[in-house]
Amino acid sequence: MHSEEELDRIAQEQDRSATFELIRELTESGAAGAVSSDLVQTLARVGDPRAVPALVAIGRELGQPDVVREAAFGVLSDAASVPGSAELREWWAVGDDLVRAFVLREATRAETDLIEPVARDPQHPLYRDALVGLQFGFEEPRWQVYKIAALEHADPVVRRTAADSLCWDEPVAAEPGLHRAAADADEAVACAALDTLRYYPGRATLRLLHDIAQGTGERAEMARDAELYLLGDFEPERVRLADWMAPIADLLGTGDVTEPEPWSPGPSPVKPAAPPASEIITAFSDPDGSWASRIAMLFDRDWSAMPASDRPALAAFLAAHPDPQVRTLSCGPLSDWHEADRLLELAHDPNLIVRKSAVYHLRNVPPSREIATFTWNLVESGAVAGTAGYEALATCAAHTAPGELDECLITLARNDLREGIRDEAISLLGDRIEPLLPLLTEPPLLTWGVHFRLVDICRKSGLRIPGERELRSVDNLHLAAALAG
Repeated sequence: MHSEEELDRIAQEQDRSATFELIRELTESGAAGAVSSDLVQTLARVGDPRAVPALVAIGRELGQPDVVREAAFGVLSDAASVPGSAELREWWAVGDDLVRAFVLREATRAETDLIEPVARDPQHPLYRDALVGLQFGFEEPRWQVYKIAALEHADPVVRRTAADSLCWDEPVAAEPGLHRAAADADEAVACAALDTLRYYPGRATLRLLHDIAQGTGERAEMARDAELYLLGDFEPERVRLADWMAPIADLLGTGDVTEPEPWSPGPSPVKPAAPPASEIITAFSDPDGSWASRIAMLFDRDWSAMPASDRPALAAFLAAHPDPQVRTLSCGPLSDWHEADRLLELAHDPNLIVRKSAVYHLRNVPPSREIATFTWNLVESGAVAGTAGYEALATCAAHTAPGELDECLITLARNDLREGIRDEAISLLGDRIEPLLPLLTEPPLLTWGVHFRLVDICRKSGLRIPGERELRSVDNLHLAAALAG
């Protein structure tokens, strides 16, 4: 068995020469009834794609101890080596609960029909796994309802999972439930809720954190940490928003507030030249050895300096590499070299992270109707949400003539249920937002983000703000700051 020091070295170097020894240790550890978390983390950090078939076989083998199967699935998840939708559905059909739990935790929007029946049934044995799966990419209000309801579940482990998951989308509707969870009899639940509340910039939340921070124990320590985090947002606005902050003035500093220097991008750092194409191909052709130094060869390089004659062979090699991390990193140079066809191929890659990177980098290639249509279809179909959703919309706009997309953007901002899509649509419209101003008199769909984005544009464009008086009473720092101009 590898020592802790050896595992640390292997992880740091991403030494893939150790891959199959580590897998053997994983299977052998089942006899002891426990699997070292260091071993699992090391396998995940090594990220060897050659390990995937073995890990899949271990995870799906009913004869293996559950602790070993769970560990194998944990490596697949942490290494972003989760099978595609078709394979996940095949696993689901087998009916093994341990496998199904993994499918739920890794579900994407393509598995909505699998995850929703479980998420709506608090008594389902895999209910918590469904809540984990809903953390990313499920931002519409209907999904938030399930997570918020889970804050009241009888099982504290479920309540803690719900509190953890609500930090990602920050739904306004969750704030009261999180306030109640901060007083939960189970300290782990309370700490999870307090940790999440640091991302809810309201006066009532800041007051709650401060009051709990006066106590002792882990709960109070978490509250103090969350309060300090939130004060980092409040303090710079203390003078400008003095009236709005009056109810919490006692929680804020009393000294002068130093005006922050106006932000400017400054000079771009000079990127080192990429290694020669032959050196990269040689390095990435050997599946063994240390990969950390090789992966570094693909980060923040000046790919434009590579001779044009060397680019086609390297582009083909990187885009077809068996390691999804390499394919993901290849999107940068492919974009710099305007390799639109290869990026479009990667936008259909089996790996979710590769697809997302390709769609993002497609915005930097010359305008193409094919790319505009492809990314618009991604958005319109509902296949993407969250970061992947608004990046797809931004790429679509980059390949569409100015103004041509405006009516579609207005429709998205008005009617779409994905907050990221609505926000991006408003940003892309710029000062052409007059048809959307009635949204300011409506309650938030998810967060106040749409409102303060519209208010900010109104302030800069000299447009009247409908419902301004009512908006000033909203307990949200960012909205208050936008209203102050």
